Amino acid sequence: MRVRLSLSPHRTLKGLGLALATSSLLAGCMSETGLLESACAANLVSETALTAQIMGDRARDQLCDRDPGRRECGRR
Repeated sequence: MRVRLSLSPHRTLKGLGLALATSSLLAGCMSETGLLESACAANLVSETALTAQIMGDRARDQLCDRDPGRRECGRR
């Protein structure tokens, strides 16, 4: 299986926007007692976003393998 490390600029900005929005929401909830819980929640959100990105990239790769002429496939 080929691993593609490059990301489209739109996809990267969308992911960064989601990460910033999530971190800003979690930052407001932090207190002395909830610091560990907030860190765990932030870690879970980060892992989930990364997993979703990987799954999306794999799905796109499979589509491009089946039909390389698709617009989102670009040049190889």
